Amino acid sequence: DSWAAEGWNHADDPANLRKAFAGFGGRAAALINAVEACTLWGLHLHPVAQTWHQGGVALLGDAAHPTLPFLAQGANMALEDAWVLADSVLNHPAEQALARYQSLRQPRVTRVVKAAAGNAARYHLRPGPLRSAAHLGLKLGSTLAPWAMVGAFNWLYHHDVTAPK
Repeated sequence: DSWAAEGWNHADDPANLRKAFAGFGGRAAALINAVEACTLWGLHLHPVAQTWHQGGVALLGDAAHPTLPFLAQGANMALEDAWVLADSVLNHPAEQALARYQSLRQPRVTRVVKAAAGNAARYHLRPGPLRSAAHLGLKLGSTLAPWAMVGAFNWLYHHDVTAPK
């Protein structure tokens, strides 16, 4: 809870790794116990950038809209960005292309970043009544209306950036 350093290559003590996975057994435990050096990084929520282009240069993917991994959409958002950016540059006047790219993508990626952050909170509920109620709700929902949870993400999974705009 107290660690907040940003970066991808912070050295850590392998004892912390072993402590975190102390309940593992068998081959996994042997592999974890064999670790001699490890690194760690935190997951940090950042806002979607307000400006994605300047001087003929455009940002895409995490450079423009870093997202937490709780929808597994980071790479997909970068690929969608690349498609829309390429389409904008190839099919629109140069002075409008980059602004068009950002205006088409910003609402969607903002929604994805927000949804992933919401999942982060739901996936990391602390043990207690709220977590128990949430798990019961998920179990009941998946049993009684399994289509409902999947359907809630139709906006995400049925989106087609290749469709004409």
